[in-house]
Amino acid sequence: MIVKIAPRRGWFWALPAALLVVPFVLSACSLSPSGADLVAQECTPCHTLAPIEVAAKPEHEWRNTVYRMMAHGADLSRSEAERVIEYLAVTYGPQDR
Repeated sequence: MIVKIAPRRGWFWALPAALLVVPFVLSACSLSPSGADLVAQECTPCHTLAPIEVAAKPEHEWRNTVYRMMAHGADLSRSEAERVIEYLAVTYGPQDR
């Protein structure tokens, strides 16, 4: 006696459906944190945003500050440090204050 097992038709659509959903999920989840996220993650555990908000430094001074903070324990890779520096220079740079 031979028993035939009916194929599961739902599995046929699982892969195409997953391939359609994955790009949307990945776009919603940032693979690399933004400068603002990195500041919140690495800077604010040691101090508030107050000294950052009033500093109004140009990019080269923010660069010195970020690398000095890395020497004090801020755990940033080189690319993360560059994102933080760019964020700080644009957001807390010496604009007409």
